[in-house]
Amino acid sequence: MKGLNVLIALILCQDVISDSPTDGCTDPVAKCVIRAMDKVISDHVAWDDWEAWNKLMLMYFTEDMIYDSNYTPNDDLGNSTGIREWFDNEHIPYNLAFDNCTFTQMIFAAEDEFATTTTYAKATWKGDLATIPGSQMVGKEVMIRIYDFYIMQGEKIFYNWMLLDTVGLMLEAGYRVLPEPALREQWVQVPAAMDGIPAPISRLVNPEDSVIAKQIVEEALIYDFVDGHSPSPKWVYTMTWYGAAAFGVATSKIEYEEHILKPWREAFSERSVDIVVLTCEGAYCGVTGWLNGIHTGPWLGELPTNKYVSIRFGFHYRVDTVNKVIPEGYAMFDLPGAFIQLGIDLYSRMDEEHRIHN
Repeated sequence: MKGLNVLIALILCQDVISDSPTDGCTDPVAKCVIRAMDKVISDHVAWDDWEAWNKLMLMYFTEDMIYDSNYTPNDDLGNSTGIREWFDNEHIPYNLAFDNCTFTQMIFAAEDEFATTTTYAKATWKGDLATIPGSQMVGKEVMIRIYDFYIMQGEKIFYNWMLLDTVGLMLEAGYRVLPEPALREQWVQVPAAMDGIPAPISRLVNPEDSVIAKQIVEEALIYDFVDGHSPSPKWVYTMTWYGAAAFGVATSKIEYEEHILKPWREAFSERSVDIVVLTCEGAYCGVTGWLNGIHTGPWLGELPTNKYVSIRFGFHYRVDTVNKVIPEGYAMFDLPGAFIQLGIDLYSRMDEEHRIHN
């Protein structure tokens, strides 16, 4: 019977499975492989059949693949080595938490060896995830923000950083574990450009734009979060910065400075950034790594602890490569992972005190 399940899974997925995910695909190698893998997952092919699912995923991942995700107080998400741990720790818990999840990739930028996506998903709750009590909200609509960054080994994925906005999920489940921001929360849109959804369309990309965009993004990131005293000059005045829960959406450089950067500079001294992946395809870039500093000022409602903290981040940008400026940015952070370094467990705040009463 298990052999039959494997055969059925392969037949169901025959439109995306070939001897190689790159057969007939002229996009960057990473994009070809990840797109084929994403289709298997989003179509829920053999999602709860380990043997069938393993055979499918081995087409796209190395056997020693690493899946690096949010900090959680249990085994959901976290860091997994190998497809089996990923299946048990993230794939199955996610599918048990959300019903009929529909994914909308907003940006999908790739080179041959690196790739990144930023996505939002819509679903309804049906169970818990990482101690977030979705089972109390069965049938309620939920929005999930997601990013992924990838490193390839040849035609297979070796490393995948995946982050969910877990503070946003706590909010969707009815708990405000961090102070309400002044800016609009839980709102994100596709890039305001006719570059495709997701952007960009690989065959229309000018490789010279990728080089220009990468330099602009790196300069802006370091200026904003390490060296600068204001938003980077690379941002247009009417910029949009789609921040995660607890930050909100800044729709101008004034809002970005007042609500995002100034509080960041006042909260952290000896700031630095460790970039792990910075990849661009045309005008679209993604960068992930760690923002570091000593917590010497109030931040997101918490008094200074004088502790050194490394905050996992993932930023995405749309760059105007003609005028060499940035109109749009997208940001997510592993806030529970940051706060646990300060001795604060955000998951424990899902209690009556922090419940949202409408």
